Amino acid sequence: MGMIIVMIRIKPHLKKNNRPWNTFRKSVYFSSVIMFVVSLYLIFEYAVIDGLKFNENTNEIQKVWEQSDLNDNYNDYNEKFYDLMKINPDIKGWIKINGTVIDYPVLQSSQEDPSFYLYRNYKKEKDKNGSIFMNSDISLLERDTKNIVLHGHNMKNGTMFASIAKYGSQCGNKYGNVNFFKSAPIIKFDTIFEPGTWKIFAIIKTNSNPKHGSLFYNYLMPFFSSKHDFLKLIYDLKIRSVLNIPVDVCEYDKILTLSTCSYEMEGFRTVVFARKLRKGESELIDLDQVSVNNNPLMPEGWYKTRKMKMPKFPSFEEYEKSKIEKN
Repeated sequence: MGMIIVMIRIKPHLKKNNRPWNTFRKSVYFSSVIMFVVSLYLIFEYAVIDGLKFNENTNEIQKVWEQSDLNDNYNDYNEKFYDLMKINPDIKGWIKINGTVIDYPVLQSSQEDPSFYLYRNYKKEKDKNGSIFMNSDISLLERDTKNIVLHGHNMKNGTMFASIAKYGSQCGNKYGNVNFFKSAPIIKFDTIFEPGTWKIFAIIKTNSNPKHGSLFYNYLMPFFSSKHDFLKLIYDLKIRSVLNIPVDVCEYDKILTLSTCSYEMEGFRTVVFARKLRKGESELIDLDQVSVNNNPLMPEGWYKTRKMKMPKFPSFEEYEKSKIEKN
């Protein structure tokens, strides 16, 4: 916060006029001092006090989860979340990514107020950091739920989903951080009903502002009317992915979507996609096969600002047809 104080000195013509002018100058001076002190306090509160409170709350809830996670003597998996749900019944899961600071509860509010936790913590207190929260239209009990979508802020202090943005960070003139991906290719996301390990298979850049071109919102859908629609989404994600990742996705898989703000352009998002580990499958990914995608499909506005021609990709139907012909 900056202030410019202009002091004007006017030589009074009459001695009796000095008193009002001096009173005015003193008022301006003391007002400026008060504004300066208040500004310092607000900066201190934002940068220090809020940060300390966030760390305290985070450590508190993490200790509760660690104790629950160590205990394997549960008759029902849901019991693992009992202590967390006593704190807030809106807690629906826990997400952790080794190699990052992501180690948080996942909240879900009602459909009447889907963004309730955008700027509230798990105690329902107002908090600029917000919470990691799930789309309100997702039902974890529905067998047809194919896509669980989570949101979190890309905080400048590195907390919440700031690490998600690192997967798609710029390296040279390309997007996609291979080294960061190799350090954290696996996501642990447990819901209140079952544990889950997830392999990352795509990282995309997308826009939420219509002025940057048509919106790609299909990735927010929890349900799909057909196998075709689900596999079409997977194809659309693969051609947009800034990294080539050797993890396949089939019609029977479930996927996890992690979305956060991205600042390449106004309203951009970095979104990470992972599929659930299959029964009996190893967590290992052939990291030597991971590479930067030299030509991912970006939002229309990205090409316009760079005066580049938007590349054309085969439709999903054309892609499927070519696969059949090759076989």
